[in-house]
Amino acid sequence: MSYVSNHVHIVFSTTHRLKLIPEDLQPKLWAYMAAIATNHGMHAVAIGGIDDHVHVLLNRGPSVGIAKAVQVLKANSSRWMNEHPRMRFEWQ
Repeated sequence: MSYVSNHVHIVFSTTHRLKLIPEDLQPKLWAYMAAIATNHGMHAVAIGGIDDHVHVLLNRGPSVGIAKAVQVLKANSSRWMNEHPRMRFEWQ
């Protein structure tokens, strides 16, 4: 039996560092991103940020590459954010 622990610290921002993540929506977005990670076989150790960027401490497990992990988190969270009618949301 083997044990794999691949922790990475990922930081990404909104396009042009626009302040697109309202304070009242931040806890919901961070929780949603944690659920995305879980659904893809990863574990979000910690997620947080402010109105223009996010920090993710992620245990990506043995089979998910860093690029794939970031792509999954950004694509799904961006889709979720665009379901809330505020303004067009995009990660950089």
